[in-house]
Amino acid sequence: MPTGDARRVAATEAVVPGRVVGLGAGGHAKVVVEALRAAGGWELVGLLDPDRSLHGATAAGLPVLGADDLIDALRRDGVTHGFVGVGSVRPAPVRRRVFEAVKAHGLLLADALHPAAFVSPSATWGEGLTVLAMGVINAEATLGNNVIVNTGGIVEHDCVVGSHAHVAPGARLAGGVHVGEGAHVGMGALVLEGVRIGTNAMVAAGAVVREDVPDGATVAGVPARVVGEGG
Repeated sequence: MPTGDARRVAATEAVVPGRVVGLGAGGHAKVVVEALRAAGGWELVGLLDPDRSLHGATAAGLPVLGADDLIDALRRDGVTHGFVGVGSVRPAPVRRRVFEAVKAHGLLLADALHPAAFVSPSATWGEGLTVLAMGVINAEATLGNNVIVNTGGIVEHDCVVGSHAHVAPGARLAGGVHVGEGAHVGMGALVLEGVRIGTNAMVAAGAVVREDVPDGATVAGVPARVVGEGG
């Protein structure tokens, strides 16, 4: 099971806030910043991004301080946490690399749990969970590291969502769905009860998935059919 590293966390036991820096300064970072602000307690220091054209600019009211090579200096200056400010529109290794960079530099991963989301106290998850406004994680769901449940996404009871997977805005996982590591469930997609989405698979926006999806496959349509290899 790809989520064997998940830790038991109830709604009252989430990561203790501290000083936090975001890696990434695009649209997803802006949404995560606002979720952290809404949750309260975090001291948001700034954002890092390899795109030099963004350095010195602001995103969501935070300065883009420079590139990732500033992480060690920020940690020495009291930054305790990082968050992955990079989203995804299909399976890709970028979020995983950013997550690993945060850990490699000795920072803790911030959980970004918007107060307008619902996370069941019986759910379990790993490091760096992001659940945005109106997202739902229901009873005894298990999520791995660095998972996104985006705006209005639903993870129903007993689902298993692998590390680095993304449940996009408005996507819905019915009870007992398994989503493989690194998979992407697109905007507004519906995955029916007990279906398995393979590792690094891609479910296109609006698809209705009634059958298991192989590792690395891309599916689309109503009902969903395999239309290509994954990214």
